[in-house]
Amino acid sequence: MEKIDNIKQLYKMVFHKTKFIQLVADDLGKSAKYLRGNYFSQFWNIPEQHQDRVITLLQRTIKTQI
Repeated sequence: MEKIDNIKQLYKMVFHKTKFIQLVADDLGKSAKYLRGNYFSQFWNIPEQHQDRVITLLQRTIKTQI
């Protein structure tokens, strides 16, 4: 499984997607609007250097919401 596919599957499990996108935006120093339109849209255009960090944040978010 590619990292993008993993991100897509994990993202489906996030309850509060807006809060998660803001968390990633703060962590990566990007705007939430930019991330929503590029990282977490139909394009899933997440740069390779950020994919591991996004996966880590997804895993932590899912773990804390359970």
